[in-house]
Amino acid sequence: MEIREIVVPEINSAVDLPQVAIPQAPPITLDIGVPVIELPHFNPMDMEPEVEPQPVKPARPKPADPPPAAKPPPVKLPTKEPPAATAPAPTEQPPVESKPLTQRIVEAIPTIPQAVNTAGTSAIAVSAALATPILLKAIRPAIKKLAKKLQQAIGKKPKPESVRERRKFQRSLRK
Repeated sequence: MEIREIVVPEINSAVDLPQVAIPQAPPITLDIGVPVIELPHFNPMDMEPEVEPQPVKPARPKPADPPPAAKPPPVKLPTKEPPAATAPAPTEQPPVESKPLTQRIVEAIPTIPQAVNTAGTSAIAVSAALATPILLKAIRPAIKKLAKKLQQAIGKKPKPESVRERRKFQRSLRK
């Protein structure tokens, strides 16, 4: 048995290749300027403050002058003026505690009821998605028969199905 030599024939480029016709475009002679392209972009808000805010100090009540003991207090008649609104005294915020990383991770893990709820929802969604083709194959023939009966009740003659259409329908039920 003999192994033949591999031979690659030469290609005559002048005869074998098709001609490519490239149209001649007129040169651009008018220089208008730089094209402007409006591209959408996103500038996120800068969360770093430029100036450090001054700390808020709680307002201290001013000590009231003691009333003179010799004069009796004047009698005030009730008036129909609304009482002046007083601003509530600012309460001191407790300092925010920095928790260690392991504690933050443990707190971020969902609880057992949350995990069960999510798993149940996922299982129902997956089973519904998988059952959809089966349900369609079961429901489609019933809907088709119902549509034919309704057309007959109205007085419309349904379109006669050919043998090919009936076979196609029967084969679709086997899949």
